[in-house]
Amino acid sequence: MVNKNPLTSEMVSIHRLANGITVTLERLPHLHSASVGVWVRAGSANEAPQENGLAHFLEHLFFKGTKNRNVREIMEAIEGRGGQINAFTSREHTCLYVRMLSHHVGVGIEILADILSNSLFCDMEKERNVILEEIASIEDTPDELIHDLLAAHQWPDHPLGRPISGTQASVSAITRDDVQKFFERCYVPENMFVSVAGNFDEAAVLDQIRTAFEPIPATMPPGDTGAPPCQSGLRLVARDIAQAHICLGFPAPTLQDDARYVCDLLSSIIGGGSTSRLFERIREQEGLAYAIYSFHSFHTHAGMMGVYAGVAPQQCARAMDLIFGELRRIREEPVSDREMEMNREQIKGNLLMAMENTSTRMSRMAKSMMYHGRMVPVEEIVRKVDAVTAEDVMACARRVFTKENCAAVILHSLNGCKVGEIAL
Repeated sequence: MVNKNPLTSEMVSIHRLANGITVTLERLPHLHSASVGVWVRAGSANEAPQENGLAHFLEHLFFKGTKNRNVREIMEAIEGRGGQINAFTSREHTCLYVRMLSHHVGVGIEILADILSNSLFCDMEKERNVILEEIASIEDTPDELIHDLLAAHQWPDHPLGRPISGTQASVSAITRDDVQKFFERCYVPENMFVSVAGNFDEAAVLDQIRTAFEPIPATMPPGDTGAPPCQSGLRLVARDIAQAHICLGFPAPTLQDDARYVCDLLSSIIGGGSTSRLFERIREQEGLAYAIYSFHSFHTHAGMMGVYAGVAPQQCARAMDLIFGELRRIREEPVSDREMEMNREQIKGNLLMAMENTSTRMSRMAKSMMYHGRMVPVEEIVRKVDAVTAEDVMACARRVFTKENCAAVILHSLNGCKVGEIAL
């Protein structure tokens, strides 16, 4: 099956292997390279409490050697041909990917298939120590840590609220048997998506993917954990740091809900860039923060929209007052046509310019099939962004930005800081 998008000239062919793996291919013959990704619908949201960090641990172990290659041989096969190989784990998926010159794409596919099918899951203790250092680095980076603290506060007692990397205690307790069982439970064909974008021989690549991945036996994927409970209120956390880090979270639409396009506009207007309201007020007018921005994350059963700011402890209450003032203002005053258009163009520009990268195109195809079961054309996304009105944005702000919805975390110095109220 081939989907063509007239706006971006996307020509995506979609295939389903006999065992249930979904394959998406987009050939771009004017390029010199291609990106290949194996995506698995398994991340930290698939973990039991005692397994926290297991999906991320498994991702690390994929690169420690297979039945056919040691670590050095895996890396030489890719980097020795001018390519790149890496992986990442999110809350709801894991991705292993390569980017290769066109005439080496077959090698990249072979390496990814070897890693997925033949990993030994060895060097557990060495890699455990690497991950524990990674966790420690997050603990030492307050502007990263604050987001984990907010997720834990807003989604308590649910996998979405736990850190992707796990904790020192949970990672220290993971065994090789735990890794093997998680792999067998979650890395099943129905959960797997192979995506290739760039310059490659489509027929040859599809044949190679079939040969490499169809032997994986088809088994039933596990169920998911459902929607998380949502908690509000203020939490204060003291650390030996100089700044106060403010993070506010509000419930947002799920990944499949078209209301996310309204949230995109709302978030962009509030804190999406240097022309956003919070940047203008907090940084440009008041000089209270170097970093201030809005953010959003959409998942299968939940979403979060929020605001981050890093300020001097003595300015914390003032900064919170100003942030809440801007959130109240967008609830009460219609956004101008000019501001709406400017933020629409910013969202569309970011989307379309990202499409000039093969890794982005590869990722977009895989996530589209994983979460929507179809290729969502860029043209459709642009049309839905254009359809959002100022009335939609105000209605969303009134629904979302309430005191009852607000989960707030402040990470502050051991000397404390003057904290404002949730004044919404």
